[in-house]
Amino acid sequence: MDYKFENITLLDFVKTLSAYKGLSLRKLLQRLSENQDGSSYYPSFYNKLKNNTLKFKEINDIAKVLGYEIVFRDIKNP
Repeated sequence: MDYKFENITLLDFVKTLSAYKGLSLRKLLQRLSENQDGSSYYPSFYNKLKNNTLKFKEINDIAKVLGYEIVFRDIKNP
C-alpha cells in the first residue's frame, strides 16, 4: 500500500497507519517502548504528534514498528 503525505496532520497519518495494522496509539507506544528495553521512549508522544514535532528518527521508529519503510522517490518533472 502506498500513502502520500498530503493535506493530513502527522497525528492523523500515524493513527491511520496504526489502525490499518490493528493498533491503537497506546499499543503503538507500548511496542515502541518494548523495542527500547522497556524504557519510556516517548514521554510526550501524543503532544509531539499533535504539534508535528517528531524527529525523523522517531518517525522512522514508528514505521519500523508498524512494518513499513520510508522511501524517497525522485519526482520526475515533465
